[in-house]
Amino acid sequence: MDGRDGTVTLRRAVAADERWIRQISARIWDGHDYTGGVFSAWLSEDDGEVVVAVRDGRVVGYAHRKLILPGYAWFEGIRVDPAYEGGGVARAITRHLVEAARSDGARAMGLSTYIENAASMHIVETMGFSRIASFVFLEARPESDVRSTAQPSGRCQVVAPDEAMAFARGSRFLDASGGRLPRGWTFYPYAPEPRRALVEGHELIGIRDRGRLVALSAIARSLQFDGEMAIDFLEGSDEALEELVRHLLALARPGDVVQAMLPRSDGAEAPALGVLARLGFPSWNGLAPDVFVYERVEVD
Repeated sequence: MDGRDGTVTLRRAVAADERWIRQISARIWDGHDYTGGVFSAWLSEDDGEVVVAVRDGRVVGYAHRKLILPGYAWFEGIRVDPAYEGGGVARAITRHLVEAARSDGARAMGLSTYIENAASMHIVETMGFSRIASFVFLEARPESDVRSTAQPSGRCQVVAPDEAMAFARGSRFLDASGGRLPRGWTFYPYAPEPRRALVEGHELIGIRDRGRLVALSAIARSLQFDGEMAIDFLEGSDEALEELVRHLLALARPGDVVQAMLPRSDGAEAPALGVLARLGFPSWNGLAPDVFVYERVEVD
């Protein structure tokens, strides 16, 4: 699938592009970008696409597109070689993703971005995307003080999927998140397929009080990096949540980074955000929203 936007040529990625992708990825986020490590996995997908932008005979940008639900496309890993930023490469890639998703029958498209990426937010907003949710990113590294609060709890148990979905439905987490659940930096609409959003790929752990579920978590190993454990859903009463979080920290391996994305927007936030703050769970931006979810819905 080829196309042109000025001096930028867009095409499907091939295996030989991996050297370019790794070179670009190594220059982003001080070398902590994940995209170089997942390029080969992206390329092997049957229902996805990796597109690269070529200028001056070299790959200068790339992105990944996939269907996460029927008719719902997700864009991720939109990257541009720092030497070519501001030259229209990101806009050309994003335009291609939108057109390709529409051609494949997608009726809605989503993506997420970090607060520092103002240029990306400007591009997608001019292409019909609207911000639908805001999250706070929290990260407890092995050396973080909060790791010393880890404490296994005998009250924490595996929760059956149907019970977990019933508990999550109508939760304050979903209310604050606009009905979106994170999995890494991908955010799933909950309502159409709650099993895919909450159950698939997650370990469901909760606490009961007199037989009634009073706290629930959904945790997963990172899709991007080894050594990361993500808390993708966290809901319940304050006391039960604190006990549950301490238990989750105890489940992490000593070298794991424990991450969480909790929704916070004007007038609404996940109750767990205050619990993690009291425990001293480090955040990137002082508990202010710093991860934003955008969505574009096609109109007939």
